[in-house]
Amino acid sequence: MDESAIETQKKHEVACFFDVWLAVIPLLLSLFGIIMIISASGYFSLKTFGSPWTYGIKQIKWLLVSLISLGVMYSIPISFWRRWSAFLWVMAILLSFVALMPFLGMSVGGSSRWIRLGPFSFQPSELLIFLMGVHLSKVISQTDWDPRKAFARTIGVITVSAAPLLLQPDIGSTLILVAVGMGMFIMKYGWKYPLMLLFALVVPMMIFIFSAAYRLRRLRAWLNPWQDPLNEGFQVIQGLIAFANGGFWGVGLGRSLQKLQYLPAAHTDFIFAICAEEFGLLGTLTIVGAFALMTWRVHLLWLQANEEYLSFLIFGLWLSILIPFFINIGGVTTLIPLTGKAMPFLSYGGSAILATWMKVGLLLRCSADIKGRGTLNMRSSF
Repeated sequence: MDESAIETQKKHEVACFFDVWLAVIPLLLSLFGIIMIISASGYFSLKTFGSPWTYGIKQIKWLLVSLISLGVMYSIPISFWRRWSAFLWVMAILLSFVALMPFLGMSVGGSSRWIRLGPFSFQPSELLIFLMGVHLSKVISQTDWDPRKAFARTIGVITVSAAPLLLQPDIGSTLILVAVGMGMFIMKYGWKYPLMLLFALVVPMMIFIFSAAYRLRRLRAWLNPWQDPLNEGFQVIQGLIAFANGGFWGVGLGRSLQKLQYLPAAHTDFIFAICAEEFGLLGTLTIVGAFALMTWRVHLLWLQANEEYLSFLIFGLWLSILIPFFINIGGVTTLIPLTGKAMPFLSYGGSAILATWMKVGLLLRCSADIKGRGTLNMRSSF
């Protein structure tokens, strides 16, 4: 074998070496999530399907599909995303509009957020948030614009992306999309223009909130759930009871009382509350600690990125995972109003776990590319 072939082989071996923590932590969270989904949905699943394992088995299948998607994302070079980001972003927007069509879209709880293809259904907003972040990484990093022009361009991308989500309506996904876009802009240009926009939108936001009865009910349930404990405030109160029942050590796996139809979304939106009830404060701190450790590893990766596009891509990908995490915890602990967003890796849902693992796969590719260029010491991965 000649020297050039040996050098190529060495580069390939280095490029395939990534930060293992970026894969191990999500995998452990996902496996723990399957256990909690079985525990949280067992009673409802038995009553509905005649088996307590139905939702857990479905989640296992989705996790296997997600791991395949991770491999696919890892195999795609970063140059592909840089080159085709605009096209993929537009396709994701069109797909989100398809969810609004009567024959292809599926309405759940008064919102048309799903596309049904035979026995399968998926939520295109998850893909849209992901691909908007990929495209915005290119938009913000490709040139040093004047901050006002850069802000106008960023707002344009966010507005076009948010249009189908507002029509569905999906306020939770819209908030995540806006937060990811603004976070990526702030990373380069600072807080000045986002804060100016926030102050300018205070009145329109108030009008938007008070223009729909269901948004008012959700706001009242957040401000004072005890005012109507059997209706508007029921979910919020039952979630808080789950935290109170758990104490420090928890009541034990499978022994939650709140999952017995007190919390109608126990295996999705309120799975963190069930974790708190069954594993106590110790369990919830462990989950938070896992996300904190993952954040630290992503931060180390971000620091070592040797080009601006990779920096924005890494930051945007992790932001799109971390923001739903905070929104979910904030909602179930009443720090913010409920928005119906699932807990990443833990909650039941095929679209959510698939999109999240696609992001992990792309993060692993970024890690491998950075290490392959010699910008990270291999020993720092362990």
